[in-house]
Amino acid sequence: MNRINLLLLLISVLVYPCAADAKDGVFLEYMNLSDDGLMTLHGGDTVSGLYQETELRTIYLEFAQANWWQLLTWNYITDTDIPANLIFEGVTYPGVGVRFRGNTSYMMVMNSLKKSFNITIDYTDPDQKLMGYKTLNLLNSNADASFLHEVLFFTIARNYIPCPKANFVKLVINGVNWGVYINSQQDNSDLIDEWFLSDDGDRWKAVSGGGIAMNPQIPDSLRTNPQIFGLNKDAERPNQGGGGNPGGGFASGEKALMWLGSNTSAYQAAYELKTAHSADPWASLIRTCDILNNYPLEQLPDSLVTVMDVDRWLWFLAVENVFADDDGYLVKGADYLLYFEPESGRLHPIEHDGNESFLARSVNLSPYDGETNVNRPVISRLLAVPEFRQRYNAHVRTIISDFLDWAVLEPKISAYRALIEEEVKGDSIKLYSDREFENSFTQLENFVTSRRSYLLSLNEINRQAPVIISVSCENVNGNNNSALPLNSVAVTATIGGAVVTGEVNLYYASGLTGPFLHSRMFNDGAHGDGKAGDGTWGGFIPSSLTGAAVRYYIEARASDDAGTTAYSPSGAEHDVYYYSTAVKVAEDTPVVINEFMALNKSTIQDPQGDYDDWIELKNVSTREVDLTGMYLSDSPGNPRKWAFPEGTTISPGAWLIIWADEDGGDEPGLHANFKLSGDGESILLVDTDDRSNQILDSVEYETQEADISYGRYPDGGDAFITLSAPTPASANESNPSDIDESTPQDFILKQNFPNPFNNSTMISFTLPEKEFVELDIYSVLGHKVGTAARGYYNAGSHNVTWDGRDERGNELASGIYFYRLKAGIYTKTCRMMFLR
Repeated sequence: MNRINLLLLLISVLVYPCAADAKDGVFLEYMNLSDDGLMTLHGGDTVSGLYQETELRTIYLEFAQANWWQLLTWNYITDTDIPANLIFEGVTYPGVGVRFRGNTSYMMVMNSLKKSFNITIDYTDPDQKLMGYKTLNLLNSNADASFLHEVLFFTIARNYIPCPKANFVKLVINGVNWGVYINSQQDNSDLIDEWFLSDDGDRWKAVSGGGIAMNPQIPDSLRTNPQIFGLNKDAERPNQGGGGNPGGGFASGEKALMWLGSNTSAYQAAYELKTAHSADPWASLIRTCDILNNYPLEQLPDSLVTVMDVDRWLWFLAVENVFADDDGYLVKGADYLLYFEPESGRLHPIEHDGNESFLARSVNLSPYDGETNVNRPVISRLLAVPEFRQRYNAHVRTIISDFLDWAVLEPKISAYRALIEEEVKGDSIKLYSDREFENSFTQLENFVTSRRSYLLSLNEINRQAPVIISVSCENVNGNNNSALPLNSVAVTATIGGAVVTGEVNLYYASGLTGPFLHSRMFNDGAHGDGKAGDGTWGGFIPSSLTGAAVRYYIEARASDDAGTTAYSPSGAEHDVYYYSTAVKVAEDTPVVINEFMALNKSTIQDPQGDYDDWIELKNVSTREVDLTGMYLSDSPGNPRKWAFPEGTTISPGAWLIIWADEDGGDEPGLHANFKLSGDGESILLVDTDDRSNQILDSVEYETQEADISYGRYPDGGDAFITLSAPTPASANESNPSDIDESTPQDFILKQNFPNPFNNSTMISFTLPEKEFVELDIYSVLGHKVGTAARGYYNAGSHNVTWDGRDERGNELASGIYFYRLKAGIYTKTCRMMFLR
């Protein structure tokens, strides 16, 4: 599968910043294209970097304090770090913070040295990261003699739901071998960035307990004297099985999305708010709990999906159940995370723990465990809705087929074992004996084979569903990724199998996230489906606006009494088919973006007296232009972000100021519903809906300085420069000395202009000294397709034109391309869009 920038291939993004300046998080790590390019696949990709699973790396910790173990023990209750140096692959990371972590994994091992550790890489240096990460969790494999459960569970779960990464590391402390640890990714903003469009949403953790100080089962003598834990390094190790039932004592549902009333304080006591980006983060959580618990069941299919990603929750429940995870929502109603996605307004689950999965005692766990438990409303309420229940059953069948199969898991488990076995057997402080380690692999095999056999013995799970043989999208351009806007798109599905198909539905959505709509498909010969009764079903996706990314998938229901269901792709709704509608760029425009200021600190006040960002438009035509129904946006993925109010006009040669202050309909003045980023982004001027939302003008800018504007020079012309003085609502002026860089100091590669372009585009660069230049063009897959410049260029500014042809003079297809400039020691890459 090809790792892609989700904006590159799912949205016809209009203007791209240079790659070196792209904001962290623009790339969704877990979104890929299928090999045939027709599906987006969310999850399951091979992990590289810090969490690569095929290599056992060593982490060295060096404490300067002789009593470091005692300090860590004393600090356990308060979660206070102590400093240490970390050495990894020959590089020293000074001043990291270290503390013990975990609840049961700390308590149950008692005097053992094999504690779990949390390491804060940026403890003393906020910019310090280890291979891109600022926090490490090193887990002691409590309750898992194989060391494999968490890594294996997370590797599987990432195919279906947002879930951390995990791998194996060896830990050495002050020169002493501390053995193998599970290196589990911290569930923080880095994780959110990898799975979602942004990390701008509110996030909670449903915590299962509060450590020694909060746990009523811990005697007062231990709560007030926690240092007795682990201080005697020579003490005999306790019973290594961990003992007890870690899931016990958590049967209540306060943290399981139960309705706790409308009082915010009840939820604040139950959930730990990890990040808050909205003014009232609790409102969305309370609203979700209200609908989930209080609305009639028959209303949930329409109402709940607007506040909760129901399909993702069903996958979440299915993964936990199939692999008998004893440490999550299913058993505890806790130890999981919640993320409110601002782009869709919906609540998502995130997996948190995995060491207590693959439990032998739960091999016959019912897939419907919890369906009558009012303390588990996500289970009991969702499974009580027939269509949700059948969707859940389909997901369980997919997981069984994909992974609950010893023939599938054995090679991976054997590879893990080979990687760690020697180190595990050489670990003198591990929690389990060598024999327990060896026996654990037989136990894993028994679990997988027995669990599979049990689940497939159940009538609901083993019922045959229709077989979706093929799906095709016949749009106006005859391919799957270039539909024209404002045209419906025909979709057909060939359905077979041993059961009679009673109903086929086409689910579709515009954009990268949010709930799907659906419509019926027919096998009647009247819906683009061929002949009536031939097994081919047809339907139509309504027209979409320009630049839209359209996701879709097929649902087929049997005509049996349950409506046994199948999906294509089987991983829907995270794996889906897609196409994108073409971006239209106006050949000419009467109005241009003429000037803007992204950091207005003291230059000009809006009518309300605030120093807000502003955008200036100029009418470059000889007639009055009515802007009614046109749009301004700072998001290529949402070009219709703010619409000009009815009656907004701009006279010939005149200027118009729009305040980018998120104040929407504030009066007087024109106030957009977005602000400009001082770190750089896009500004788009977009035509009306009935003119296909053509892009009238766009500008991409980089980091801005306070009270400095960026505008066209000369006024209304082609080139943007940094103006010597802001000129809101008047002609742009600039000192020529600001433009003439006769002695350039820096290497600069500018965004091509225009972008997107139809026939040719200009690429500008500046060299601080004479260099041999190679300016090459690459496809999104990294293949070199053309050369725009090659040879020696003197110091100074240069303009090169590229005509959209390869080195043989053949016209290239429309799409996203990269241009890379190499000049001596300098290299920089930018992106552009070519439209024919």
